Amino acid sequence: MKVLDATRLAAKQVLDAFDSFNSEFRTITQRAKRRFEEKDWEGGQRDSSERLDLYEVILNRAASQLENVPGGEPRDQSSWVAAKPHFASLVKQRYDIDRAETFFNSVTRKMLSTVGINREVEFFYLHPKPATIHGTGSVYRSYPKSCDTKCLIRTILEGFPFTIGFENIERDADRVAREVDLFLWPVVGSEGVYTIDVVKAIFYRNKGAYILGRIVADSRCFPIIMPLVNGSCGLYVDTVLLHEAEAANVFSFAYSYFRVDVERYDALIVFLRSIMPGVPLAELYTSLGYNRHGKTEFYRELHRFVHVSKEQFVIAPGLEGSVMMVFTLPNFDFVFKVIKDRPCFLRSSHLTPKGVTREEVKYRYHFVSHRDRAGRMVDTQEFENLKFRKKRFAPDLLREFAMAARNSVTITDEFVIIKHLYVQRKVTPLPIYFQCEKNPERIRDVLIDFGYFLKELAASGVFPTDLFNIWNYGVTHWGRVVLFDYDDVVPLERITFREKPSPRDAIEELEPEDNWIVAMEGDFFMDEIDRYSGIPQPLKGIFKSVHGDLYTLSFWEDLTNRLKAGEIFDVIP
Repeated sequence: MKVLDATRLAAKQVLDAFDSFNSEFRTITQRAKRRFEEKDWEGGQRDSSERLDLYEVILNRAASQLENVPGGEPRDQSSWVAAKPHFASLVKQRYDIDRAETFFNSVTRKMLSTVGINREVEFFYLHPKPATIHGTGSVYRSYPKSCDTKCLIRTILEGFPFTIGFENIERDADRVAREVDLFLWPVVGSEGVYTIDVVKAIFYRNKGAYILGRIVADSRCFPIIMPLVNGSCGLYVDTVLLHEAEAANVFSFAYSYFRVDVERYDALIVFLRSIMPGVPLAELYTSLGYNRHGKTEFYRELHRFVHVSKEQFVIAPGLEGSVMMVFTLPNFDFVFKVIKDRPCFLRSSHLTPKGVTREEVKYRYHFVSHRDRAGRMVDTQEFENLKFRKKRFAPDLLREFAMAARNSVTITDEFVIIKHLYVQRKVTPLPIYFQCEKNPERIRDVLIDFGYFLKELAASGVFPTDLFNIWNYGVTHWGRVVLFDYDDVVPLERITFREKPSPRDAIEELEPEDNWIVAMEGDFFMDEIDRYSGIPQPLKGIFKSVHGDLYTLSFWEDLTNRLKAGEIFDVIP
């Protein structure tokens, strides 16, 4: 009887911890409105970081409490096998059952140090569960078109009670209305019959606030997103986005997570899928800050894909990484990255040790996750103790594991166990893009976007010390340049930009530069931008015509000084 009471108590404590997480998560999220109104951008960054770390904080707290359950055996599997049905009974009528089950799994994995999936203990579904959204009270308001479009847009804007007013709401409503009318003309013509559904809560990120909705016309759904800026004279609408590609960019896997105060996130997810059907479910959860459940959804999708496709994991195409071993499934949209035992430079066929440790690599990935990723740094999910059947791995990949990643990968007769792993969305490495793309205008667009990418990366305070190694950069499905390799990144404020000195005499002219140039840690010489640029020589002219300032010392010194002074730059889609 004592054992039964202990397992029931353990299940209840796990649920209490989950409820505590939800409460604290929402409290942090609700600060976003005040941060935006008061232009407290530093406070907003602290909130984002605190919320990102909250799951692990609550998880550790729950683990500590479970150690003290009277009569309990929290490190014994049988205790959790018994607790699982009790927990299932407690959450079966809840709208957040999926996330509650994810939290239960997290607790059990922590207590039992689970390797792979323990189906006796964990909630795991190979196939998608049917949606159970009911009795919610809608997460959105509907605005049927009963007046002209300008009047309708003004009504929507006035529906959000900020403590600050609009700079010129008539102007903004007029500008938005003109774009909406033009966009809808091929759909509804002069009759103009449609409805705009608008999410009741504002989406906040960095310095921006986003009104998000959908236009329902002729049985079709189109996104409508109005980013708001808190300017010197009040609020103004920065633009209006009406295409799925634009909405997908705003919710891109390269941006930091939104803070949006919606209790019924499940209904919000359904709403988002209606305007962005191509965005994976896992990424929608993650974009709202529920990144741990996003991991669960991704893990389920991965196992479904492996189970159905029978594909093998293979070495990812492209240049071999000096720090990471990268592999993938040929028709799966993600890559998997394992830290090599001995990070090294790869020069021709020779290996040169690289001065970065496993701990430093993990720190840099952690550093990026806590920065505003500015739409330019691919989101990374971290996994531990994954387990797959050995037959799912190509022979050359198994050989690479055995040679370069013994600290991270254990290979048995039947299984491959990966102790630590990063997962990222698959993008096309920039050199491969330049080689394979045949449309000159697309090449031009990506080349110019590469310059804006470098500037926005720097504005977020991130500097890749291997700045122009373009194998670290990729192009997304939408043609946007992003960074995906973080083992070389440091805070920009730590870099000192310098002009390289000239030789003082004939002797120094003949000697290698390293013999007479004194460089301190963190020094970056400006001539290296051009000398070691990975941009193909014939394309440099186009790049420099738009982004010549990147080659100047004044650009980098000004940006560094402003960051050191505490300025937070406004980087929006």
